[in-house]
Parts: sequence; C-alpha cells; structure tokens
Amino acid sequence: MSRRHEQTFEAEQIYRQVVEYDRRGDVYNAVKLCKRLARLAPDWSAPFAYLSWVYKLRREWKPAYHYCLRAVEINPFDERTWETLAIAATALAEWETARQAWNQLGYEFKKSDEALHLDLGLVPVCLNPASRPEIIEAHRIDPVRASIESIPQPSSDRRYKDLILIDSKAESHFFQHGKRLPVHHELQLLKQSTWRTYAVLLETDTTHDVQTLAQLCEEASLGFDNWSNASRFLGPGLHPKVTEYFDYTIFDNLERDSFLVALAARQEKEIIAVLKSWEVISLKNFYGLECLL
Repeated sequence: MSRRHEQTFEAEQIYRQVVEYDRRGDVYNAVKLCKRLARLAPDWSAPFAYLSWVYKLRREWKPAYHYCLRAVEINPFDERTWETLAIAATALAEWETARQAWNQLGYEFKKSDEALHLDLGLVPVCLNPASRPEIIEAHRIDPVRASIESIPQPSSDRRYKDLILIDSKAESHFFQHGKRLPVHHELQLLKQSTWRTYAVLLETDTTHDVQTLAQLCEEASLGFDNWSNASRFLGPGLHPKVTEYFDYTIFDNLERDSFLVALAARQEKEIIAVLKSWEVISLKNFYGLECLL
C-alpha cells in the first residue's frame, strides 16, 4: 500500500471515530479528533465542514466562518456548508461573503459590502427553542435576519423590534387559524431595540374591546399583543420530538372577565394616552399598568 493510500485509510478511520463520538454526544472529543484530522488531511472538506457545523450550533461564529471558508474552497458543491457560511457571515457582518454564499444557494444578490434590507414578509419564529420556547411573529429583512413584530414575554429577554438572527430552515411548525406554518428558530440577538414592554389588564369581557385597543395602537404606531392568548406559547407536550405549536383558535370560547395585553412604546406617556382614548371609546377601565422590560 502506498504512503498516500495509508494516509487516506487513516483519515477515513479517524473520521469514523469522529462520527461515533458525535453520535454519543461527546462533542469535545469529536472536535478534538476532527482538528487532528484536518491537519492530517488538509485537502479533504469533510472535517472542515463538520467543525463549521459544530461551531454554528455553539453560536461561535468566528471559527464557524473560518472552517466554512476552507470547506467550500475544497468542495464548492457542499450546500449545507454554504448555508452555514451565509449565517456565520451575517452574524459577523461580513456582508460581501454573506451575499456570495447566498448566491451559491440560488439567490441573485449584487456584489456589495452592504447589509441586505429586503421585505421577505412575516414568519413565525421560536425564541429560546431549547429552554422556554415562545412563538412570535417577525419580519424577515434577509434570509436569516428578522425584526420582532410581536411583544415577547419578558422572560425571553427580547423586545418588540429587536433584530434577531434566525436559522435559514424551519425546525418546527405552528398552526395558526388552521394553517400549518413553518417556524424558524432564533439563533441569537443581533441588536436590541429601544422599545419598552408594558403589560396592562383590560376590564372587559369581550374581544371586541381588545381589538379596539389594537387598532388604536396601530394608529399611534405602538406595539400591541394579546397575552391572554397564551396558547400561542404551547406545544402539544406529547413527545420531545413533536415540534408543533398551536394558536388560540383551538379554543371555542375566548371571552373572559378581563384580558392581559402587552403594549410596546419608547415612552410610557404614549401608552397612557392610548389607554385613556380606549377608555373613552369602550366605556371600560384598565388597571395594573406595569413596565416589564
């Protein structure tokens, strides 16, 4: 057996060990062995692609970016690694590389070192998917950046209009008004907004009054969310691998004695003004106004 064949055989054996460590959940030894493999077989893309994927999962974007560049240099036909490179480049604001990577996946973006600012519509996004999953609505401005349009619960440490990094592919599904929608998972916060989160109780027993307040908030360019529809945060709880969430329409009766709603504004006086207008229109009261974040 030639020296080259011996090295190839050794590299393949090591890679099998890497895969086995990864299968057992021993990421530390998998990465350690894979770095050794990258030195042994510097012209083989597999170890570099694997390392880029691991660092993406750990949200360590600089090493993910580094290993992606080497992997696609060796194998320019690896779509998953181009995708990881696009996400890592976006996280690091390497806009020219991000555009190049997206173009390898079918986009046709112009060569530029400026960030993309598109209108890709609203998508459901799962905040904190590994700990306290919460489905919110976000407006995508490029394939993996989105601005939060719902008002997240304060436990998420996210605010209305926060700019977040999301995964490019859907990881779960959300049923809204009977439609099954793909849900993208949040990867990290990119830029925190200056909007504050307020909660208030509306002393009313009808959703019509809630919709009136929602309309007033829209006219005043404030954020609004009905936190009484808590079912939007609930998964079915049947099995850990079941990743589907349901909106409030699974319930027959939405009426109650009071409604907990969230509002977002930069200043509290804007909230007070809208709530007082709502009282005049609805002839109902509000109470318990509190700034939560």
